[in-house]
Amino acid sequence: MNKTLATLLLVFGSATALVAATGWCMVAPGEVMLVRRLGRLVEPPWGPGLHWRYPLGIDRADRVRSDAVRQLTVGRAGIAGSDLEPSAGEVMTGDLNLLRIQATVQYRVVRPADFLLRSEQVEPLLTMAAEASVSRALAARGVDAVLRSDRQAIARDVEHDLQTSADHYPLGVTILGVSLTDARPPTEVEADFAAAQSAESQRDRRINEAKSYEETTATAARSKAQAKLEAAHAAAERTVLTARAEGQRFSAWLAEADRSRSLTMRRLYIESLQTLLGRVKSKLILSPGDAVDLTVLGVKDES
Repeated sequence: MNKTLATLLLVFGSATALVAATGWCMVAPGEVMLVRRLGRLVEPPWGPGLHWRYPLGIDRADRVRSDAVRQLTVGRAGIAGSDLEPSAGEVMTGDLNLLRIQATVQYRVVRPADFLLRSEQVEPLLTMAAEASVSRALAARGVDAVLRSDRQAIARDVEHDLQTSADHYPLGVTILGVSLTDARPPTEVEADFAAAQSAESQRDRRINEAKSYEETTATAARSKAQAKLEAAHAAAERTVLTARAEGQRFSAWLAEADRSRSLTMRRLYIESLQTLLGRVKSKLILSPGDAVDLTVLGVKDES
């Protein structure tokens, strides 16, 4: 009896140890484990490391990659397949033109519990919400803006709108980015759109060339005007300085004339002759017996 009891205890202990050992699990880096114990979610989710859960189906564990960047494609590019309607993937712009749009959405799981509860519906819901966001963004713009200048603005609008929708459901994801990978008119009018785009590009090029010429010409004119203005200021300054010097010289002569009029007049007469003779470089020939004031020639009288 004792031997049978010991055997039973040994078997029971071994089974218990084996069952307990099967409860250990490892959570890898970059993922979390969500545990539902008898159907009720255990909070918080288990992070990377070794954990023990109740065996025998008491705990049900699901792994979710929290660091993975997930991606989905919205819309269609190129020509619709034979199994689709010709207008599949086309979106109407604000000026009532149809465009074939394709966009790529990147997202990551940030609330694993919400994501797990709706794991099968996350991508379908995100796809429908992204298509609606793209439609709203294009409805606010004309076809020219969509095809040319507003792609980044459209991507930002779609990203913000899609994040709002993801938080509203909630899906437990954050939108990392949206890129508009393709935007083109339907095949039937693609040639006409290409011609219109070429004409607009040529118009824009000519406008840019005209603006560049205008800026260059205006810059050159401003530089020339500034140079003339500086030259005029310099000439005016020289004229003022010359006038002041002449005025001071005249004042000095006037003071000398008040002291001795005859000497001043003689000095002015001699200086004038010296200036004139220096310019014409003439020779002075005197008849025998004539006298001349040598100071006129700049020669000092040493007698």
